[in-house]
This record gives sequence, structure tokens and C-alpha cells, in this order.
Amino acid sequence: MVRSRKSTLTFDSLFFATPEQKIMRFLFNSPTTSFPIRAMSTRLKGVRGLGGAEGLTKILTELHEAGMVSFVDHDRAVRLVDDHCYVQVLKTFSALCDLEGLKASLEPISSKGILFGSHAQGRACTDAEYDLFVVTSIPEEVRKTASHHPLGKLIALTAWTPEHYQDMEKKDKKLALKLATGIVLWGESW
Repeated sequence: MVRSRKSTLTFDSLFFATPEQKIMRFLFNSPTTSFPIRAMSTRLKGVRGLGGAEGLTKILTELHEAGMVSFVDHDRAVRLVDDHCYVQVLKTFSALCDLEGLKASLEPISSKGILFGSHAQGRACTDAEYDLFVVTSIPEEVRKTASHHPLGKLIALTAWTPEHYQDMEKKDKKLALKLATGIVLWGESW
């Protein structure tokens, strides 16, 4: 009898399971940095199905043909093409994966969470903050929970009470416009 350990489904295992996706996820961490292919091969050594430096080079060539990465330094290094539309979508998925644990912690103590700003649009640079808007009746508890998350220092949290949130259009039109283009992580849509 074969035993299988059923792992819980996460956004990370859903969106970044293949070697190609794991390479892209690695490049998202430093989108403006050029990585030598040998250094990437060393850092991605544990990726199942990669095939070492040769497999990595083959995958990077395919990603280059798709326009998602570019070769630099006489084809010895690779860099992410940050303005490619597919790269921006994948960067947004990456941000959702990063916030999955925080979402699980904040959802029970709040009624709505919205990711907005550069991470929601897929245009985040290295060490960009995660702009997160939360509607809750206990803002201090939400701030405390967010600060204890591993990404705590990178989270720009805005926590409003439900009463304050209802009059948002009148109180802060700029924020209302930003939230309209954001991604609702939990709670009702507009």
C-alpha cells in the first residue's frame, strides 16, 4: 500500500509549482538585478525537475523567447523584463502568495482586506511595501498581528473601522481611488 501525504493547497504550490515558475519566483525577489546563470543554478539546486545548469539554460532560453527575461553580459547573466504583461501578472500572484499567511491571521478579526499599490499592479520593485487596507473594529489588534508577521516591516497597513470606511468617498477620495484598483483579498467586493 502506498502512503501519500496530502499537503494543504496553498497559492504558492498552485501558482509556482513548475521549474519555470520557480525560476520566475526567484527572479521576482530582485527584479532589477542581473543573475549569472551559474549562480542561479547553485541557488535553485533543490528545484525538482530543473536539470542543473543545462536545464536552467534551456528554460531561460524559452523564457527569453517569450520576452519574459533578457540575457545580459554576453549571455552569461539573465534579468527579468519587468514591464512584460505576463511578468506583472505573475508578480501579483507572487504578492498574493506572500500575504497568504497574514490573510489567514487577519481574516477572522476583520471584515475586509484589500491589497493595493505596486504589488497589486505587478509593478513592485525590490523591498517595495505591501500596501494593505483592512476594515476592522479592532485596528490595534490588526496592527499588532501584522507587525508580528515575517513581512511585518514591509507591510504598509491602513486599518479603518467600519464606520470610518462607510464614509470613505467623502473622507479620502485619493485612497478610495487606489482601493478601487486594488485586489480584495477577503470580504465583500465593492
